Amino acid sequence: MFRVLLPMLVVGFSALTIGLPASQSAPQDKGQTELKALPPGELPPGWLPFDRLDDKVEWKTFRKTIERPMIYLPPDTKSVRGIFVCYVFHSGDPRELARLWNFALVLVPVEYEYDVGFYDRRNMRPKKTGLKVGNMGVVLDYLSTAAKELKRSELTEVPIVGWMGQNGAHICGDLFKRAPRRVLAWADAWYGDWKKYPELVASVPVASAWELDEKPRLALRNEKFVGVENKPSPPSILQCNASTYGFKHGIYSKYNFFMAYMDRCIQVRMPDAMPEPGQPMKLKPIDLKAGWAGDFNEISQWASIAPVAEAKGMVDPTWLPDEYAAWMWRSYHSAKPDIKLTGPAVEYRSGGGPECGLGYGKALKADSPQTFTADAPATYTKIEFHDGDKIVGTAEAAPWKVEGVKLERGLRALFAVGVTKDGQRAASRPAFVIVE
Repeated sequence: MFRVLLPMLVVGFSALTIGLPASQSAPQDKGQTELKALPPGELPPGWLPFDRLDDKVEWKTFRKTIERPMIYLPPDTKSVRGIFVCYVFHSGDPRELARLWNFALVLVPVEYEYDVGFYDRRNMRPKKTGLKVGNMGVVLDYLSTAAKELKRSELTEVPIVGWMGQNGAHICGDLFKRAPRRVLAWADAWYGDWKKYPELVASVPVASAWELDEKPRLALRNEKFVGVENKPSPPSILQCNASTYGFKHGIYSKYNFFMAYMDRCIQVRMPDAMPEPGQPMKLKPIDLKAGWAGDFNEISQWASIAPVAEAKGMVDPTWLPDEYAAWMWRSYHSAKPDIKLTGPAVEYRSGGGPECGLGYGKALKADSPQTFTADAPATYTKIEFHDGDKIVGTAEAAPWKVEGVKLERGLRALFAVGVTKDGQRAASRPAFVIVE
């Protein structure tokens, strides 16, 4: 039986460190060997009875008080198109995305990551349950039980996307072994960890992002660029890497980028027509050669992007699902840009707020004209305002402003591109926003 949300205690546990592998794939420490395994098909304590989240609770309050897994279903929908498994941390409100995508939302608090395969020795969960570290079979069993309780048979068949912190490679890799045809895309893991799961990254788009130091990246570029200059350099796997050089907002800004990346993957992979509820859904296969590439190693305000077939001279090619995603990636990856988009939304700022758009309650309306504005130095003679790869307006002089822009519905990546007198270009960081 489902129950309504009640006030809950704050979970005082942080997961900003590298997790240890799950028990099935790594030796157990002494504490783990003394614990017992969960019987097949049985959910760990706390997963039942179900808790449901609605739209009445403010996210900034909820994310501080969630104590157990919860499920959210978009209102006024008879059948969802997919599942979004989301880590609850200091991010924007993921219910916006559940409504946009028409996906069910499974919310997993930090401590319960232990149950799905992430083991940090500071986590008190094993002491509370007496169980060994779990795996993603727990989420699949949770969805199966929810399907019966809610009479939503599609929960056992529809595709799954996820963001569960930096341990995504292990968590998604385990899910892929259990339900390979259901994994649509995943976001967040340490860059090198995805390659430990070659079958996964050959068929499922995945993404990583962090703040990196420029110096070692430049040294690597100087070492390797000569060997690839003017030579074909397509990415070999479906992995997207990005960095926030000079922008130390970490997990907060990464969340927005990951959500936008998964949004583009959803658009590329979802079938044109939905099957009857409870019937298997066949995702569109990914053609690596049909995507785009960006040079993850390039540190500039205008990183190289190109269709995969035309990628040349890239030291560290990264894969992107389409042209819109490639322009969005270049803007996010822009190193210390001197241009800022100031309207109709802004890039993430510490603490968030409605002006930041995605996840903070400021959705724009598709039928309402928007005003685009930017701050930029006098070195630029023109500012182009972008919605992904599309120029929606151009300002020829300061103050940089374009009025009357109408945006398409969906999750949009908005940014400004400065053009100098000699034709050089530089991109601001993107503001991510939902247009209804």
